[in-house]
Amino acid sequence: MIHPSRSRVRGSLLPLLLLCATAVAPRPAAAFEILTRDKVARFVHDARGGGWSHVRIGADRALQELSDPRCPAVSKVRISSYKDNRVVGEPLAELPCSGWRKIPGGFLYADPAGSVAGIEKVRYTTRGLEVYAAAPGHTPIVGPVGFAQLNLEIDGRRFIARFHNFTRNDGVSVVAKRPSRAAADGEAAFWDTLGGTNRDVEALELLARATQQDPRDGRSHFLAGMMRLQRVERIDADPRRASAAGRLELLQALQSFDRASPLLWDGVRGDSRAPGFASAALYKKGVAFGEPDVTERGFQAMSGAADINPLFNGFIPFGAGPVASPDSEEYALILHLLDDVFPTLFPECGGQDEICFNGGLAPHNLEGTFLLFGDLYTKAGRVADAQRSYETAARTGESGGWNPVFVRHARELAAAAPQRAALYANADPDDDPPFTDLGGAGNCAYCHNR
Repeated sequence: MIHPSRSRVRGSLLPLLLLCATAVAPRPAAAFEILTRDKVARFVHDARGGGWSHVRIGADRALQELSDPRCPAVSKVRISSYKDNRVVGEPLAELPCSGWRKIPGGFLYADPAGSVAGIEKVRYTTRGLEVYAAAPGHTPIVGPVGFAQLNLEIDGRRFIARFHNFTRNDGVSVVAKRPSRAAADGEAAFWDTLGGTNRDVEALELLARATQQDPRDGRSHFLAGMMRLQRVERIDADPRRASAAGRLELLQALQSFDRASPLLWDGVRGDSRAPGFASAALYKKGVAFGEPDVTERGFQAMSGAADINPLFNGFIPFGAGPVASPDSEEYALILHLLDDVFPTLFPECGGQDEICFNGGLAPHNLEGTFLLFGDLYTKAGRVADAQRSYETAARTGESGGWNPVFVRHARELAAAAPQRAALYANADPDDDPPFTDLGGAGNCAYCHNR
């Protein structure tokens, strides 16, 4: 377990993150378009270092209007995987625009020599997307992995396809099976909802249909659990005052996570992020139902998830921030993570833009992180640190295309930090301000809203 140390270097993380925000967010973040329809992939590796990757996506809605990749446009491709708690693979490779030509329904990039990152073919049409890359220029994916991913950028548009459900996932080959239509459309509706277009009811209906068709569809079980958690936040800003509707959502979220977790993570291999979100749901369930033993078990599970994957799951214990008393052992762990653990992990963020910064499926990850840190510092009575965090969220968001409502809210929180800190410090927990939720949007919106 990660335990708080007896001495703490207060505020040691903040200067690093302030510097990082200035360095990595000088321009608006490009929103992504998720590709889900009829996606399949096969990645092969041999002991001599050879191998190849073949990814195909069907007639996805994001492909119905194409951007012309021919000169002077810029196109980039990356094939990567989530392995050993890191996104691994070569960086985005820029394809020469002269390699593209028009074909019926779209465009084709063809280079049998694979002169750029081993990429031999990209077929980009309204009927689908296909990418083939091979060694020696291409770095093969070697399983087992938590997920595999294709990134394609064409003239500023970002397309992302992730693969989670595998029929084989070992050191020889990684084979992702085609999702059902319900699973594909449910995943699309899930990301629409997190992006700001609320389709949560439709997403849950589609994901339920997908898991009925295939009970071993771990990704659809997981997304259903995540969708339920997001709905809980929108229903009840404070789990200590959970409504009947909020409690029902939590029970259903736990049911989905209980089914997803063993399919995605076996304790050693797979996607080590899954137990983190499952533990957060367990913790909230204990709080919402007034079950101290479940709350404690959930917090221990959150701490254990942080041990498994500190770089990503290290944020999971922060879920106790709105509930735990500022002088509790739980809050001491939160501050220990902020002050002692994260500074040691920060150097590992090099090349991990999708985890640490705004390069992945959370296009405003930095802004949301600073906002959360501001709340955590406020509750700890560290007003100056809180105000710096809130202001950094606002400045980063202004340059990064964050929702102006969120920018304004961050500045309001900075101004109100002294008063909020005083309310957290008094003996009445009933007047504790809720954490950063704004207007029932749910805290997920701050990082994922596009």
